[in-house]
Amino acid sequence: MVVPAARPSVITVLNLKGGVGKTHACWLLASVAQERQERILIVDTDTQGNITSSFLPGFEGNHGVEALFDPSADPLVEPLIRRTAHSHIDIIPSSRALTRFDLADQAAWEKSELQASLIEPLNQLRPLYDLIVFDCPPRLSLVSFAALCASDAVIVPLEAADWGAQGIKHVAQAAQYVQLHFNSRLRLLGYLVSRFKRPRSFQQAYLRQLRTHFGTLAFDTVIPDLAAFEKAVTDRVPITLHDPRSNAAVIARDFYDEVQRRLQDAPAVRTESRGPGLLRRAVASVLG
Repeated sequence: MVVPAARPSVITVLNLKGGVGKTHACWLLASVAQERQERILIVDTDTQGNITSSFLPGFEGNHGVEALFDPSADPLVEPLIRRTAHSHIDIIPSSRALTRFDLADQAAWEKSELQASLIEPLNQLRPLYDLIVFDCPPRLSLVSFAALCASDAVIVPLEAADWGAQGIKHVAQAAQYVQLHFNSRLRLLGYLVSRFKRPRSFQQAYLRQLRTHFGTLAFDTVIPDLAAFEKAVTDRVPITLHDPRSNAAVIARDFYDEVQRRLQDAPAVRTESRGPGLLRRAVASVLG
């Protein structure tokens, strides 16, 4: 493995459940980075390409992140970066061409070492950015494993509901596996409750349960389900620019600040070889 940069700067955002706020978490980080004039790169590894279409409306090209997974090519990474309408937000886009590299056969890709496809390209880009964030698909395929292998940390968004939390057990196991076999520096930043509906008493109760079981692994910041967020995404304008004085913009800033604090303090993901593991104990407490 290539020696990582001095400070952690690459984050994977992952859950196996769709619609729990993965892309929105990336969007919020980009929003605050733009406001603070800190350079951020979003790497879209989801074949749906939602964050690509948000920052690059009308993009239909095939020259994106899929080029880094092609074993027959040796592409330069910097030409894959696209500038957005915002001065401090860049993106390596996703496209439909990524589908043929989004492999499910783990034995096959490990034999070819394809899970390492993103390590060297991302290490080349670290000096250029304050933060690099992978927006991953809702599945543990090659692209998600490759993102974990190239990352310093992982954020797991979830809803405060049983179905919204169902994907986290396998994400925890995947993070442990990657930390043990491929990327010893991988850290868990925490579990981020997103799409939170404050008026619903069952979500309030579930949030309290999550905080009890996860302890400091639960983000202090909760991302509520606000119309202001939806409006900003619809208009393709970061919330900190769309409505900078809004409660939604304050929440985005709080989230960004907490991510930065956790990047400095988060312990490494524990592996099975060191006992049952903090992640597995926490997940088992919530999911049984």
